Amino acid sequence: MTQTRKLVVFICTFTFLLMAGCSEPEEETSVTVDTGEETENQEETKKFEDDVIEEPVPESMELSDYADEIGFMLDSPKKEKFEVNTTFEVQGSIEEIKKLVSDDIWITLTRNNGVRDLETDDFNYYLPLEGGKFKQTLSLFHGKGEYEVRVRAPSNKSGEEDRYYDVAVFDVVNRDDKIQREIEYTQFGKQHGISLISPKLGLKDREESVYIEGTVPEDHHGKMVLVQVEKDEEKRQLVFAIHGDRFAGDVPLYFGKGIHQIRVQTIADGEEYYYDSATFYADNQSTTEMAKMEKFNQYINRGVTVYEPSWSEPALQEKLKYRVRGKIDSEVAGADDISHMIVTVNKLDEDKSVANYFVPVEDYIFDDDVYFRFGPGRYEVVINVPDLDQRNQSVFYYQGVMRTEHEVMNIEDKRDLLPSRGIESDHPKIIDKAKEVTAGLESDREKAKAVYQFVAKHVAYDVEKAEQDLFNLDDSALSTLDSGSGVCQDYAFLATALLRAIGIESHYVEGYTGERHAWVEVKVDGEWMEMDPTWGAGYVQNRKFVFQYNEDYFDPDQAFLDKTHRREGIMY
Repeated sequence: MTQTRKLVVFICTFTFLLMAGCSEPEEETSVTVDTGEETENQEETKKFEDDVIEEPVPESMELSDYADEIGFMLDSPKKEKFEVNTTFEVQGSIEEIKKLVSDDIWITLTRNNGVRDLETDDFNYYLPLEGGKFKQTLSLFHGKGEYEVRVRAPSNKSGEEDRYYDVAVFDVVNRDDKIQREIEYTQFGKQHGISLISPKLGLKDREESVYIEGTVPEDHHGKMVLVQVEKDEEKRQLVFAIHGDRFAGDVPLYFGKGIHQIRVQTIADGEEYYYDSATFYADNQSTTEMAKMEKFNQYINRGVTVYEPSWSEPALQEKLKYRVRGKIDSEVAGADDISHMIVTVNKLDEDKSVANYFVPVEDYIFDDDVYFRFGPGRYEVVINVPDLDQRNQSVFYYQGVMRTEHEVMNIEDKRDLLPSRGIESDHPKIIDKAKEVTAGLESDREKAKAVYQFVAKHVAYDVEKAEQDLFNLDDSALSTLDSGSGVCQDYAFLATALLRAIGIESHYVEGYTGERHAWVEVKVDGEWMEMDPTWGAGYVQNRKFVFQYNEDYFDPDQAFLDKTHRREGIMY
């Protein structure tokens, strides 16, 4: 049987490997012989001639012209069609090994009846050529059925480094019903020494997650491994840090019941792109859908580990509080400069409201609650670290390390009552001071005025802080109450916190009075009114603050306020 030389082009692309141009299967050629019983009566034999069963006799393996050209020999198997129970051995050699542009054999197994629920009907092996020889046990990856096995050798022409040619094609019938799929490694993964210790099998039933553990070569220069989780049209990405030569962690099966494809990706030396290295499947038996969760490069680069929210966090939430807990690796550059984590909670519905929370870091540990404060709907939570390069003291720069997404139900809209960045309305000292300041007062208006008066008389304007932009991440209502000094943001922090502490809705207003400024809006008797305790406190003369309390900026006439104050928005 004459076989034409067939070309397969092997193309690497960013984050995945595409194999194109695979040749079609050759037609099986066989001879037939009579297998009826011999009899002494020739006439009887002729009479029953139509009943004789003809069966093909398997012939020895026929190799391609390219196989002859490079001295390819297949020692095992010997036949073009045979039956096994799941596994069989392939073994052979190539004489003209020095002429080849690559040092591996590419073998593709294809299940002829297809594979339901998986991305492909194929399974690929890349066998190293050691001294011109190769040997490996192959597994018929999807149980009972007939498989085509296509063996390809690398090109022997310069400039065809990614090209392989067919050298042998044969069929194998698996008699075993049991599915025993292995981990499938790409050529990139094999060439770069990527290995998975766990899981052992490439398709297995799981509950909500699958633990992965693997190794990279000691000289691998990447800091992380990317893991892509896919099901149908949905896709999520995780990152795992490489410690020494190992990486490990739980991979959530995000998309509920059914088969998830997991692709492990690693970086190429001297490049910035990640390529598929290993692939396996997990058949999730749980119907629970996990929250959408992503970890970004800075999660690894800045040494962050987040314990809560964890990968098992349900997509559906029904509570106001949301815990954020984790640690910073003290050995990572810049760890000592991280005093706070910044958590941004965005409502993704039409109003697109945003709240920021500063979570203190003490001894490299952070643990605090943030809030779904804007009522029911879809939320995004982004955990950030401060940028290493803070270029402007009055503006804080930060980078995302992790993102989750939730649908939140059965909660109230408490945007103007809950604690928030710089507004610790739930702190005992704030609560006690608010009760003290408003003791004996009945109406919300009286209480609001008492808070205005206390803040204006208690806080001295900090001229130096204003002139030199001496702002800190821990500026807050509590620090202002303790220090008795601050700038406009600190007056607004303290007044808003005291009002919320006694159950009066209020918020921090951002705007301009010739320069950046902040004041307060408070809800009294069902109506919103504004007050500016900074401008009610006194004035600056010769770069020194002079206390001079006034009530001009407690519920001022709107036209009067508009002459000096230009409102930009609300900070939650």
